[in-house]
Amino acid sequence: MAQAHPDISAREAQAGQLPDQMPHPDGGTEGVVITDLSACGKVNLRCAPNASSQLIKFLGAALPDTPNMVIKSGQRRVIWLGPDEYLVLVKAGEEDSLSSVISGALASQHHAATIVTDALACLQLDGPAARDLLAKGCALDLHDTKFTPRMCAQTLLASASITLLCEADTSFRIICRTSFLDYVMAWLKDAACEYGYHVTPKSGG
Repeated sequence: MAQAHPDISAREAQAGQLPDQMPHPDGGTEGVVITDLSACGKVNLRCAPNASSQLIKFLGAALPDTPNMVIKSGQRRVIWLGPDEYLVLVKAGEEDSLSSVISGALASQHHAATIVTDALACLQLDGPAARDLLAKGCALDLHDTKFTPRMCAQTLLASASITLLCEADTSFRIICRTSFLDYVMAWLKDAACEYGYHVTPKSGG
């Protein structure tokens, strides 16, 4: 007699079913605020580091000259990914013009300015529990004396490849492939239950 397939519906992961707000279990303010910034513009830039002087007026900031650092200027961020590779975050809708002016400025040298807005997602975590939350799924040393504002790193969060930015002592950005976004968001909600959290509306900032 053929064995019936077991009913596993009750064993399905619950993280994807979690609401966009979970109060702190002990009352008080939620420990984490999650904001989806995936609509922000993103340009992958490949060029020689000495191109910084030609690009600063377009980027609003110099190219980082130190590994694993982020240069901020207003809403823009220039993220070091490698010796000749950077990720530029801009306000939604600005990536097309930025890519065009970069290509014009560097036309005489080897470079690439590729729009990757749709390929990459971006989440921001704010709140006093943000570091503890990330530490649950990330092997980096996230102590506030080791991973400090303006630092970034390419790493794993719960097996998903991410680039992690430290915005401030209690503020971080997570950049991942768009295909990983639902998984990362579900994991963050599940891991944040003990602190309380809420997810804010999507933003292009």
